[in-house]
Formats: sequence, C-alpha cells, structure tokens
Amino acid sequence: MVPIFATSTQINLLIYICGGGFVLLGAFYFGRLVTFFFPNTPLIKKRKKENEELTPKQKEFIEFLEKASNQSKENNDA
Repeated sequence: MVPIFATSTQINLLIYICGGGFVLLGAFYFGRLVTFFFPNTPLIKKRKKENEELTPKQKEFIEFLEKASNQSKENNDA
C-alpha cells in the first residue's frame, strides 16, 4: 500500500478535495457553455445597456471636469 493512503481519513480527504475541484471546474465550464449558446439573454443585454448610459453622478462629474477644463483654458489665455 502507498504510505500516503495509510488511513481511510487521508483517502476520504483526498477524494473530497479532488471531487470538489471537479465540481468547481464543471460549474465554471457549464457557465461558459451557457453564455456561449445563449449570448442574448436579458441579463446580459441589461448589463450592456447600463454600461452605455451614464448615471447622474457620472454626468455631474463630467460637467465638473468640463468646467474645470474651461477655467484652466481661460487662465492660460489670460
């Protein structure tokens, strides 16, 4: 018998760890497969639309940057 497999506790632990790794890998690849075959799901479309539109805070920040840029241009011209 191989010394690392001397006790049933060690074998059980090894099986649990390897089995858990295969479950995680399977879940990952199943998710990749689903998104490959169904790329136009509403969840993905919604996320893309959210990324295209600016939030009010982002709009406010852009306005702030534009004002600051205009002020710095006026100061450089003077």
